[in-house]
Amino acid sequence: MSYLFFKALHIIGFVSWFAGLFYIVRLFVYHREAWEKPGEEGPILRRQYSIMEKRLYNIIQTPAMIITWIGGIGMLILNPAWLQMPWMHVKLTLVAGLVFYHITCGRMIRKMELGTLSWSSFRLRLFNELPTLVLIAIVMLAVWKNLNGLWLGLVLLLGLGVLFFIAAKLYKRKREQKPD
Repeated sequence: MSYLFFKALHIIGFVSWFAGLFYIVRLFVYHREAWEKPGEEGPILRRQYSIMEKRLYNIIQTPAMIITWIGGIGMLILNPAWLQMPWMHVKLTLVAGLVFYHITCGRMIRKMELGTLSWSSFRLRLFNELPTLVLIAIVMLAVWKNLNGLWLGLVLLLGLGVLFFIAAKLYKRKREQKPD
């Protein structure tokens, strides 16, 4: 198998994996808010969100993560010198953080189903922005293949992190002012 095959597999995998990472916590936000719905609406929504979360995690997200790893490991086998480069160490550290995030989401599914997740919808919205910030850093490292990409990525991360936080605060304020 060629480098380009593994690269294509890696890209397909991480695009799908990130789609799942972006969406699952958004489902958690809606699921959390369903606990506040009166009457029969809340339990119906919670059951539906539980189904959606499990399917997303088990059928899309986890297989996509595995495909990402297969493609990445294949490229590293064909380019072992990358393992000696500082940018790859940083990238693999960020990927390990994403795996931890992924596993954390898996645990959160069960807590959401049981109603034991104590996080507010605002905290979940902030948590939802983490993969975006990590994605920026990883892409910058992979494109530049040196730490210069990391510095540019860090500037973008900082700027976007501040923007995401401000946007989340403004959205929270708007939701709190809106009568139901």
